[in-house]
Amino acid sequence: PTAEAPTDWEFVNHPVKLSFTTAIFCVTGRLRVQVNLQDLELTTNDVLIVQEGAIGEYHGMENDTQIAVIAFTSEYFQAAFQTEATMSLQRRLHASPLCHLSAEAMNESITIYRLMKAKVNETDNPFRKGALFGYTQVLTFNAYRHLLPHESENGKAKERSNRQQELYSRFINEVQRNYSRERGIAYYADALCVTPKYLSQVVHKVSGRFAGDWITDFVILEAKAMLKSRKYTVQQIADALNFANQSFFGKYFKDKVGCSPTQYQRT
Repeated sequence: PTAEAPTDWEFVNHPVKLSFTTAIFCVTGRLRVQVNLQDLELTTNDVLIVQEGAIGEYHGMENDTQIAVIAFTSEYFQAAFQTEATMSLQRRLHASPLCHLSAEAMNESITIYRLMKAKVNETDNPFRKGALFGYTQVLTFNAYRHLLPHESENGKAKERSNRQQELYSRFINEVQRNYSRERGIAYYADALCVTPKYLSQVVHKVSGRFAGDWITDFVILEAKAMLKSRKYTVQQIADALNFANQSFFGKYFKDKVGCSPTQYQRT
C-alpha cells in the first residue's frame, strides 16, 4: 500500500515495525515513544523522523498535545537529487531520529502538512501524485538545511569520543540489518574490523549496556512486533529469526520476556 502523505496515526501500546518512513511533528505538548529500543520524548517544535523498517512503540502523551503525522513509502524519496546529503541525513537520523526545529521551521512544516493533506483529498486530480512528490522534496531539502551539521568539532578528546560513538552507531546499524540472522558478538566485531573484546568495551562505555544485550533486545523486539501483528505463526517467526526450531525460539523468548510467545500474543 502507498501512504501518500499525511495520515491519521493509530497509536498502539506494543511494538510495531514500520513499513514506511514517518515524520511526527509535535506542535504543542509532550509525546513519549520508543524507537529501536531508544526512549524518546517530543516536546513543542520537535520532529521525530522514523525510517522504514524501524520498530516503534507509543508510550503516552499529555492531554493538550497536538501532533501532525506524515507517512511516506520509499518511492517518495527516489527523486532526491542530493545523494551525499541524503546519506548524511540517514546517518544523522540513525544516530538520533529526534530533532528540534525553530518556531519558523515548524510553522513552515505544518503549512506543508496542511497543503499535502488537502492534496491527498483531491482524488479526481490526475496530477496529485506529482504535487505530493514536490511537497516531499521541499520537506527533504528543509531537512538537509535544518538537521545536517555545518561546522566541524575540534579537540583530541572530542575526536576520540566521536570515534567511539561512531563505532557504537555502526554496531547498532549492523545489528539492525542482521539480527534476524546473526546473534553472536563475534560476527559484528568481524564486520566492523575490531576484536569482540574491544567492541564490547566501547558499546558498554557509550551506551551503558553490553553488546549482547542490544542484539538480544532487537531480536525480542522484532518477535514481539511479529506476534502482535497476528500475521505469522510462532513457527514462521522462529524461521524468520533464524532459530533452529519453534521449541528453541519459545524457550529463548520466555527466558527474556517471562512468558511464552503464545501467551504474549494473547495479552
